[in-house]
Amino acid sequence: MENIDVIIPTLKRPDHLRRCLEALRKQKIHADHVFVGVRADDHVTNDVIREYEAVLPVLAVEARGVGVVGSMNSCLAECRAPWIVLLDDDVEIPPHWVSTMLGHLASRPDLVAAGGRDMLQDYPEMRRTEPLEEDVGNVHWFGRVTGGHHRGGGTAREVQVLRGSNCLFRGDFLRACGFERGLRGKGAQVNWELALGLQAKAQNLRMIFDPSVQVIHNVAPRHDGDTVHRGVFNFEGTSDIAYNETFVALKHGTGLVRWTIPLWQALVGSHVCPGLARTVDFLMRPRSLARQRFTATFVGRWIALCEFLSGPRSEKLPKQAAAPATVR
Repeated sequence: MENIDVIIPTLKRPDHLRRCLEALRKQKIHADHVFVGVRADDHVTNDVIREYEAVLPVLAVEARGVGVVGSMNSCLAECRAPWIVLLDDDVEIPPHWVSTMLGHLASRPDLVAAGGRDMLQDYPEMRRTEPLEEDVGNVHWFGRVTGGHHRGGGTAREVQVLRGSNCLFRGDFLRACGFERGLRGKGAQVNWELALGLQAKAQNLRMIFDPSVQVIHNVAPRHDGDTVHRGVFNFEGTSDIAYNETFVALKHGTGLVRWTIPLWQALVGSHVCPGLARTVDFLMRPRSLARQRFTATFVGRWIALCEFLSGPRSEKLPKQAAAPATVR
């Protein structure tokens, strides 16, 4: 059996981490190492890790650099296995998750990653009745990138982007790419998954999304002020997401989609980062903060575009600390 490493970034959410580790303990195929990214000011997580040291090969890794990307890169520096699992600390994977994902990737050499459907627990009544979708995790030639993995239905199929809450990667690919260090945001730097997806697409590699493997995603509270995806408008957070979307497309996109993704973002956008069309829709709704949302989105996208057009980005973009992690 080939070796498997697991990466779990966390921040002061011991009850959720405990459930995540318990689900890992029940896997039919066990991991060789479970690396948990722990911040220096997080004084509650190590107690949970000590609880599981006797039943899991779990290790605390000092999380350096900014946000979740810094934490994951710190853990990635410790990974040597040919297979690497990425898990949010607030998910519970079913006992067959690892074996199923390994089975997918072992079937074809051009498959680089696999993931399941994360069953969000934020609005249970709505989640039980919302329609399932086939078009999730796709990068369309005209620039639209579809998410919605929690609503994914149908059978296992190829996609271009996976949800980072639960996915298995080939270790060589992940070590070669790393987690994008140029993203903005203090906590959950959105769109690191898209960066990996576009890099895989550029190498003609494929990813598999299997909605039949259902993962409980408990949607734990955040301690970093990132409230944009929790329904609360924040100017800086919205601007950071818009910056990341445009930055990732321009840096990692190839061919036509390098330009059609930013164009789609500008003309249509999303509920979080509206383009022109969605802003008009917002204007029709009282108290939707349409102008503030559009302004924050425009500022983020404009800065990303200007930095891309102005020359070498390696000297301009903020870099996360690349110092080696410390395993405890």
